Amino acid sequence: MSTSTTIKRAFTDFSKEEAWLNEMSHEGKALVDYRGGRYTFVDDEPGTWQYAIEILGQGGKAGKEYLSFLEETGIETVAVYANRAYLRKRDDGTDFELHSDLESRLEQARRGSVPWIAIPVSQVGLAFILVLNAFVVDSEASNLARGIVLACATLLAFAAIIEYLVFGKPYRERVRQLERERSIRE
Repeated sequence: MSTSTTIKRAFTDFSKEEAWLNEMSHEGKALVDYRGGRYTFVDDEPGTWQYAIEILGQGGKAGKEYLSFLEETGIETVAVYANRAYLRKRDDGTDFELHSDLESRLEQARRGSVPWIAIPVSQVGLAFILVLNAFVVDSEASNLARGIVLACATLLAFAAIIEYLVFGKPYRERVRQLERERSIRE
């Protein structure tokens, strides 16, 4: 009976996450589950599996059909979490490449960038609403309350800038690179 190991780790770039999963496979750890930053591995023969992460563009029935199609080609779905499918196939010496054409690689990069646009925008919106409420809507708010709201709004806006610039950067660069490649081919 193989022992399981759970590792807590956070990634903001799925290509780095894939590389780490493949590194773990080479160390003899096979991913068997993922839930919110918790990776569960079992001991296995080193290098048995290759891993890939698919950012699903469709949910529900279409997503399930796509994963079912992949299963028919020998690709196993280890876990699906937060619109990401953690996939593996036996390492047969060939590259595990889900997206060989330029357009589908570009679409994956765009899907990966969505959270790093949506989250900062929502944070800036929330900061604006907080400030608006404290300074315009609630005219009887104390200066202390307004100061606290202003500090919180500033932190939200600052965090949004960092998230966009730091966490979203790999995806924006990947999109730009693939778009340049597409323009060269056309």
